[in-house]
Formats: sequence, C-alpha cells, structure tokens
Amino acid sequence: MDFNYSLIMDIGILLLVILSYVGALLEKDLIKCVVLTGLGGLGLAYIFSSLLAPDVALTEAILGGAVLPAFFAFTVRRTQRMDE
Repeated sequence: MDFNYSLIMDIGILLLVILSYVGALLEKDLIKCVVLTGLGGLGLAYIFSSLLAPDVALTEAILGGAVLPAFFAFTVRRTQRMDE
C-alpha cells in the first residue's frame, strides 16, 4: 500500500485553513482575528501551490498572508475600542 503524504498534508492544511477562518469569525479580539485570517491566507497559498498554480499562490501569500493582515492590524490599532 502506497501512502500519498502530499494528499495527507494538503488535507491537514485545508483543515487548518477552515479552522482559522471559523476561529476568526468566533473570536472577539480583533487582533486575534487578523492573525487568524493571515494564517488562513498563508494556508490557502500553500494549497494553491500544491494545485500547481504558482502565480495565484504567490499573490495569495503576499496579499492574503502579509499585506491585508498588516493593514487590518494597523486599522484596528488606530481605532478606539468601545465597551458595550
């Protein structure tokens, strides 16, 4: 029986992506949401890379994993928190 370790890793990363986005939806702290969405973006970049789409993977890694979370974190830091 031949194991396909690439498939097992792809499924693991896909579960990580799903859990990070669900965690971002359920999280109350906005900075933690930004970190979780950045983690999901990097996971998606890996999935795109494993699907042999390097241009999409590179774009997702740059935008979804670095630039947008940085902008979101900057925006969250610059806003005031209001307690309900």
